[in-house]
Amino acid sequence: MGYDILINGSINGAFYALLALGFCLMFGVARLVNLYHGSYYMLAAYFTYLFAVLLRWPLLLAVAASLSGVVAVAILVDRVCVNRVRQSSIAVMICTLGLAYFTQYLVRILFGPRYLSIPAFVSGNAGILGVVIPSTRLLAFGVGIGLILALWAFIGKTRAGRSIMAVAQDPEAATYMGINTAAAFTMATGISAFLAGVAGTVVAPFLSVDPGMWLLPLIKAFAIVILGGLGSLWGSVLAAFLLGYLETGVSLLLSTNVREIVFLAVVLLVLIIKPSGLLGKSLTA
Repeated sequence: MGYDILINGSINGAFYALLALGFCLMFGVARLVNLYHGSYYMLAAYFTYLFAVLLRWPLLLAVAASLSGVVAVAILVDRVCVNRVRQSSIAVMICTLGLAYFTQYLVRILFGPRYLSIPAFVSGNAGILGVVIPSTRLLAFGVGIGLILALWAFIGKTRAGRSIMAVAQDPEAATYMGINTAAAFTMATGISAFLAGVAGTVVAPFLSVDPGMWLLPLIKAFAIVILGGLGSLWGSVLAAFLLGYLETGVSLLLSTNVREIVFLAVVLLVLIIKPSGLLGKSLTA
């Protein structure tokens, strides 16, 4: 039982971290809550279905095209919607939430309301510490950990990453230092959508693909970012893995029906004790 919680919780945690990191990055850089974030997750799954199943492209090419499409949609949403109402955080939330529901109904019209499936990237199962895990889930874990490490290296080791951090900490000072804040916003938008898109792509083979699949991941990403500390990237990673272990443990020991309630109760308890979240409010790498 302990190994089940450890292994499956780690897999779920890596998936949640992908969702939450992009959400957190956008808040840290632009100080905006983009409620369209869950739609990137959904669109990546549907784009992959379109290219891989309907158009019969090779799977890796379909994934590359899907992620490129998601990033393009994110930049379009930022330019057409978010930029026009950026001065009002409430207006941004209303606009992006409205677009998310519009996208849901558009996808429903184009693909139908039924559940869809995407071919698995790998087949078979693997045994780890006596626990049998589908290879598709292990792949999702490996991709998640790889991207978390890649983001850490990008933020801390590259000039572009440091410019994003500078804008996150003080946009006005970053401008005086010659940093192109508009380019930093665009880069953060693309990275955010890419991470959410990867999450949608890697889990699509073993989870259902449907028009409403964006909402629950959005809620969880929001809760994780709040629990980790608004703007703290690595607080979000910590909170994501805590959620993964908590949900897995509750599902195995109690019931899958109560895992969401238990997590929200933990979030509320932590925020009562430490309102700034686990690792504070500043965006720190």
